[in-house]
Amino acid sequence: MKIGCAVGCFTYPHYDPPYENAIRKIGELGFDGLELIVAEKEDLRQYYTPSRIKELRSMYESYGMELSELALYATVVTGLMETGKAEKQAAYDLFERGVETAKKLGTDKINIVSNWPNEFTAPIPYIPCHFHPNGVSPFSPKLKMDIPRNYDAKGAWDNYIESLQVLTEICEKNQMDFLVEGHANVVVGTTDAFLRASDQIASERFCTNFDTAWQLVQREYLPWSVYKLGEKIKHIHVRDGDGMLCYSYPPGMGIIDWNGFVKALLDIGYDGFLSLELAGFDDPDKYIKEAKEYMERILIEEGTKK
Repeated sequence: MKIGCAVGCFTYPHYDPPYENAIRKIGELGFDGLELIVAEKEDLRQYYTPSRIKELRSMYESYGMELSELALYATVVTGLMETGKAEKQAAYDLFERGVETAKKLGTDKINIVSNWPNEFTAPIPYIPCHFHPNGVSPFSPKLKMDIPRNYDAKGAWDNYIESLQVLTEICEKNQMDFLVEGHANVVVGTTDAFLRASDQIASERFCTNFDTAWQLVQREYLPWSVYKLGEKIKHIHVRDGDGMLCYSYPPGMGIIDWNGFVKALLDIGYDGFLSLELAGFDDPDKYIKEAKEYMERILIEEGTKK
């Protein structure tokens, strides 16, 4: 297993480019790899230009790093949840542009967080974070979202699976792994929801990016989830949580049993990246360094690293 780091660790408060400084910091910390992100639709043309792609690739390779994946931020492909052909096609086109960008950047993995229904609204804009106590308005003691009456959940599921099938076919054509990441309050959020989706999308390219904190939010026991998902896990986001309020701790500062998690990964034959995805620290250099060192100790203890 290799230890990586998302550029978002050093771009707080959001994932916006440029990423050159983040790449430099990640490289100087000695990571095995990094992951890049497309934060806005416009970034595919305005930031990831042919010349900059070459510069970014040259930069991370100069540190001996790999690009573990390219992520498309949730708002880039909201059209996947629409029923109109034009809206869906626009999302497919953006995704395909993302796949082309990922290949040029040097990775065979592209990741999206599973969408949530566009009709849903909550007191906070990022609906996956609408869970107690993170998403409760100070003016209401109730955790609630606005969902249309008589909402057709099955129809929404079937429509979304259709979209994911098209994206999978795009990835198959480009020899790219398509990784869907589960968050709270999304269509394919839990381990079992992903397994249900993979029963309908029969492709080796349809896989998952397993985010430890988001599965903890949903009260999953991580080793059990790992055994269920098996070879479908192609990339991992690493962060910890206290099980109550914070789900963006550096590993080791929360309640996740990291030794048990790594043992489960070893049992299923996982040998990919454990990529730190941490943000919001007042001293990111300190906490990212400590998180890397902690995960290295865990890998040493489990006999996967010298």
